[in-house]
Amino acid sequence: MSKGFALLFMLVLLTGIALGEGIGSNGSKGLLHVQSASTLNAKRLDFRSNMNFFTKVGDFLGQTKPANFTVVNFWAVQGNALLTYGIADHIDATITTRVYQDVHKTNEFNTPGDLFLDIKAGSFNVLNNRINLGAQTSFRFPTGEDVNYPFENYTAGALEFGIKGLFSYYADPFLNHRDISFHANVGWYNYNDAGKTIFTAVAQDSSLIEFTAGNNATSLQYGLGFIYPTELFDLNLELWGNTFLNQPDSLALSREDFLYITPSVRFKPKWWFNLDLGLDVRVSTDKDETAAPATFLNQLELPNYSSWRLHFGLNFVLNAGDDRIRGGISENADIRDKVDFYERLLQEREKTRSIEEELRRLKQERERAERELEELRQLLEEEG
Repeated sequence: MSKGFALLFMLVLLTGIALGEGIGSNGSKGLLHVQSASTLNAKRLDFRSNMNFFTKVGDFLGQTKPANFTVVNFWAVQGNALLTYGIADHIDATITTRVYQDVHKTNEFNTPGDLFLDIKAGSFNVLNNRINLGAQTSFRFPTGEDVNYPFENYTAGALEFGIKGLFSYYADPFLNHRDISFHANVGWYNYNDAGKTIFTAVAQDSSLIEFTAGNNATSLQYGLGFIYPTELFDLNLELWGNTFLNQPDSLALSREDFLYITPSVRFKPKWWFNLDLGLDVRVSTDKDETAAPATFLNQLELPNYSSWRLHFGLNFVLNAGDDRIRGGISENADIRDKVDFYERLLQEREKTRSIEEELRRLKQERERAERELEELRQLLEEEG
C-alpha cells in the first residue's frame, strides 16, 4: 500500500469518526438503505466510512414563550464505520461500529455507540443470472451507553436481531454494473426489549424512577431500490420504511411507523473507490404517539423523525480477492473462472444469433407465403 493511499485511508476513517453516517448503513453490495441480493466474492474486503446529518431551527410550541427562551439551531448527526468480508462463495459478513451518535442526553455524543453484525447469503442465480436471491441475518449489540433517543430507529439496549429476504434483477446478467438493476428487501426484526429500561425520571425526593418496556417490539422492514448506471455515475432511487407489528412501549421515542424516499448519486472514478451523495426525504406523516414526559425536545417544533437527512459516503475496496471488477473479472481470478465466464458469454451470444437467424427465416417464409397467396388470388380472379 503506497504512502498516499495510506494517508487517504486514514483521512477517510477519521472523517467517518468525526462526522458520522446515516440511517440504515449498508455493507456488502447495495445502496444506501436497500441491500442487493448479491454478495462479495471470496476474500474481497471492503471498507466504508460515511456521514449524515439533519438540522432544524427549534422554536417554542405554545402561545406564550418564556422570557428567557431563545431559538436554537438543532443538529442530529450519526456515524458508522463498516468492514465487509467475502467469507466464501455466496456468503459475506459486515461488522459496523457506531462511532458517533447525537442522543441529546447527558452523554451527548454516545461514543462509542452500538455494534452491528450482518451475515448475508446471496448471489443465488435464477433465469440465466438475471435474478439473484438471498437472505440476511442482522444483530445489534448494545455496546453504547444511551438508548431510546430521538430521530432514529428505536432501541432499548437489548441484543436485537432480524432476518431479511433479498431480491435483485439485473438487465445485464454477466456485468451487473453495466446496466439497470432493481432490488427489493422485506424482513422481520425483534427489538427484544421486554423488561429493558427505556426512560428514567427524577422523583420529588430526588430518587430515580425507571420505566421498563412491557413487551417485545417487532417490526416489518422493507425497501425497493433502482440503479441506473453510467460510466462514472450510478443514479439511484430508494423507497424504504419500517412498520411496527408490535409497537414499543408508549414511553418510547420513535415508536411511530415511517417511510422515506432517497435519491442518491454514486461517483465511481476508480473500480476500487467510490463516493456517495444522497438525501432522505420523509414521506410519512409526522404523527406523535409517544407519551413520554415533557422535555426540551417536545417543547421545540421538531419532528419525531427527521423530515430530511443528507448523506455523504466514501467506499474503498481494500482487497479485491476473487471478485469481478469493472469491464470483466480481476486478474487474480482463477483461470477456470475466466474460461467459464467467457464461455457463458459466448453461449448467450450464440443463443441470440440463433434466435435472430430463426426470426429472419420466419420472415422469409411469411413473405413467400404472402407471394403464393397473391398468385393464387390472381388465378382465381382470372378463372372467375
